[in-house]
Amino acid sequence: MKSRLKLLPLFLVLLLIMSGCLRFKEASPVLQTDEIDGRNYYNIEAELNVDDKTLKAVEEVTYYNNDNVEMKELYFHVYPNAFKTKETAPFLFDDFDNAYKRGFAPGYAEIISVTTKDGNGEKLLKYSLSGEGDTILRIELDSPLKPYERTSLRIEFALQIPPAGERFGYGENNFNLGNWYPVAAVYDQKDGWNLDKYYAIGDPFYSDAADYRVSITTPEEYIVAASGQLVEEIKVEGGKIKRIYEGKSLRDFAFIANNNFAVIEEEVDGIKVMSYYYKEDRIRGEEALEYGVKSIRLFNQLYGKYPYPVYSIVETEFPSGMEYPALVYISDKYYKPVYTSDPLIITVVHETAHQWFYGIVGNDQIDEAWLDEGFAAFSETIFVERTFGKKTGQDYYTRSIENSVEEALSSQIIDGELVKSLSEFEDWDDYAPTVYDRGAQMLNKLRETLGEDTFLKIVKTYVEKYKFKIATTSDFIKVCEEVSGKDLKEFFKPWIRNIE
Repeated sequence: MKSRLKLLPLFLVLLLIMSGCLRFKEASPVLQTDEIDGRNYYNIEAELNVDDKTLKAVEEVTYYNNDNVEMKELYFHVYPNAFKTKETAPFLFDDFDNAYKRGFAPGYAEIISVTTKDGNGEKLLKYSLSGEGDTILRIELDSPLKPYERTSLRIEFALQIPPAGERFGYGENNFNLGNWYPVAAVYDQKDGWNLDKYYAIGDPFYSDAADYRVSITTPEEYIVAASGQLVEEIKVEGGKIKRIYEGKSLRDFAFIANNNFAVIEEEVDGIKVMSYYYKEDRIRGEEALEYGVKSIRLFNQLYGKYPYPVYSIVETEFPSGMEYPALVYISDKYYKPVYTSDPLIITVVHETAHQWFYGIVGNDQIDEAWLDEGFAAFSETIFVERTFGKKTGQDYYTRSIENSVEEALSSQIIDGELVKSLSEFEDWDDYAPTVYDRGAQMLNKLRETLGEDTFLKIVKTYVEKYKFKIATTSDFIKVCEEVSGKDLKEFFKPWIRNIE
């Protein structure tokens, strides 16, 4: 996510192209890479009621135990429940009034039933909610799940969507459905079940890549932008449309519904890039598409091929930008004439970089947020260098990153340590300079130390090695040392306290 905007120098010249929209092409393969065994599978049927601001859904989950432990229960995050009270509601940048400018009303998920099937048919399972805000769903299995075996669950639930300009909430025309369904918690060797709360700081999400088939029913006047690829549209009774999306190796699934969207698209490297924007914001909608295409093209070259057939850039009510697999939120304020184009461009670039760092290469965003935010912030600089020239890139880096880091390091709050849990940060003014600016600064220093070619080889190797997996800081350091052939512990010590 883009925590605060770093503006490009005002002298950037923007090229406004894209005078029309392209035709929808026939569906290409959902995943442009070899499939990986051992993923969870989500099959969700959802219907949005725009009048009541509710959603009803049935979620069928095929859970794969890819750990060498026997599991007697499974855990899921139910993030919408964090929006139930003012005390637990997550709002970005310590700005509650902006998040709930229409006034506060609760949002939440009601778990209606959890079942499984055995030889005698469907069977109810015991479940309970716990954690801060009841955001953790514990499901007792009817029999232990052995290592490397699967079990299937059916979760019926209903959502009350809050009037929040956030990841999960509604606005004048839009419904933001991010982190909206029960998603399996990660089990890892370090912590066992990761059952962290929904922190207001950062992006407190940690999930395995999974396969999805999601059916979304809305009134026919609503257009939907979603993670995954649209594979079918069906008109149903009552003036509604059911849209079915599929996606493989997605770390999450989000969608936005809006009755005021215009849509344009362009193909780059076999990938369909789509821009969803409010009808009155055509010029900035075209700019968003232009820079989405340029970002995908550049990062394909530098980091490895974007693996999904579709990438959607979506204008919506949100404070800045937010990444989801194959889809990003971009704040609607950046589409308005009162802003220069700079905020829109840089936010699109930043969120597109997250498709590689968070999406393709996963990380624990609670304990090691720099691994995705630092890379995304660094990608802003390298995009500016390659698009507008080295001098502009250096100006951008110096003004936007180094100065911010110097200020941050002079603060008593910042200790300079990159690998910190969200619970250790005081607020956004502590978090952002560390994981964004200092993370980007370290990567740039690494580039200067090893040289451009070696650095980019490291990053491409890192992405390929941990594609659709979870990577750690130690994993990244090991790749750096293997590719460079150097012992880099002394380099990393000023940035990272505990190096294995």
